Amino acid sequence: MGTTCKKCGERYFPPRLECRCGSKEVEWVDLPRKGKLLSYTFVTFAPESMAKHVPYIVGVAELDGGPRILAHLIGVAPGSLKVGMPVQVVIDKIPPDRIVYKMKPA
Repeated sequence: MGTTCKKCGERYFPPRLECRCGSKEVEWVDLPRKGKLLSYTFVTFAPESMAKHVPYIVGVAELDGGPRILAHLIGVAPGSLKVGMPVQVVIDKIPPDRIVYKMKPA
């Protein structure tokens, strides 16, 4: 989920209560789950909360018709990564009640 400004149409993820244009008329919208990879990096030194996942990949993707997102990129071998490759957003539920999003090749 994200937000869209009713005045100018700008989409946001993470959601915002106010648009850059100054409007406070925003509504919740479903965002596309597919997009393309714009950039990525390999993380070898991580904050304590992610230390058990080192090394891991973080990517920036532009969703189809939507905003750009930054997320943990999973399910891909480092040698097969390519800027422009199709990716999709996946939801990961972390007990007891957290939800995080990640990306994987589409």
